[in-house]
Amino acid sequence: MKLKLVCMAFFAAMVLPMPQAVFSQDASDVSDYVVKTARGLVNWSAGYVEAVGIAAIPEQNMMRISARPAALHNATVAAGRNLLELTENIAVDSVTTVRALTAENDIVNVQVEGLMKKAVTVAQLYLSDGTVEVKLRLPLYGELSQIVTPSGVEKRISTPLPQNTARFAALASETVTPGADAWKADEPATGLIIDARGLGFRPAIWPHLYDESGTEIYGFNARRYVCADDRGISGYARETVVSKSNERAGAKPLIIKALGTTAQGGSDLIISNADAARVLALEAKDSFLQHCRVVIVME
Repeated sequence: MKLKLVCMAFFAAMVLPMPQAVFSQDASDVSDYVVKTARGLVNWSAGYVEAVGIAAIPEQNMMRISARPAALHNATVAAGRNLLELTENIAVDSVTTVRALTAENDIVNVQVEGLMKKAVTVAQLYLSDGTVEVKLRLPLYGELSQIVTPSGVEKRISTPLPQNTARFAALASETVTPGADAWKADEPATGLIIDARGLGFRPAIWPHLYDESGTEIYGFNARRYVCADDRGISGYARETVVSKSNERAGAKPLIIKALGTTAQGGSDLIISNADAARVLALEAKDSFLQHCRVVIVME
C-alpha cells in the first residue's frame, strides 16, 4: 500500500510540476505605449499584439497522463481566439478597423484568420493547481499590415476636418522642451517626433499627418516605403524627449507639437502650416520620412 502511494505521488509530481515559465517574455519598456485588456494587450511601441489563453485540468482528470497536454491545447485555442478578437479591434486608420475590413471583404477575413496560425508562443505557464496559461504574439507589421491595407482603404481617406479648432492657437503656443540632443536649425534632422499629448489621439497602423489646409504631409502615401511593412510608418512612445537612446527618431530629431486630430476617428494629426513646411523642407534634404523615422508621443 505504501509503495502504491509513493508511486502515485511521484506520478502526480511528473504530470503537474511546480509553476514554471517554459518561454520567458520580454518586459515592456516603461516608455512603450501599451493598450491592455483582460484578453491581452497591444504594444504599439514594440509593434505586436499579444493574447492570453487559460485552461484548467478537471480535478477528476488530474492523474491522467493526457491531462496536461489537453489543457495546454485548450489554453492555446483560447489564446488564439482572444488574439483574433484583439487583432480585429485594431485601428487600421481613422475610419477603419481590422474587423470592418474582414466584415466587408471575405478574402481579407480568410487571410486574417489564417495569420493567427503564425502567432508565436512566447510563454507557457503551468501552475500547481492544474491551470495552464499560454501567451501568443503576432507582429502588427509585416503580413498583417499588408493584409489590412487593400486599395479600398485609400478610397476612404478624405480631406480631414479639424476638430477642437478653438484650442489650436493655445496648443500651438505651448513649448515642447527638446532636450540637449534635439535638432537645431543648422543641422540635418535624423527624425521627427510629434507631441500628441492631450489631443485624444488613437494609435493606428496607418496614422496620417496633415497641415491646417488638409494637405497630407505623411501617411498612406508612405506605403511605398519598405520600412512601412517592416515596422510601420510611425513609432509610438510615452516619453516626451527623444535622445540618443531612441533608435527610431535618431540623435537629432525635429520635435513639433500637433494642433489637434481630424474630426473622425482620432488617428490623424494636424500640424501648423509652418511646421509642415519645415518638415517637408528637411525631408527633401534628410529623407527621414522615407525611412519612417517618425515617433508620435502620447500620455
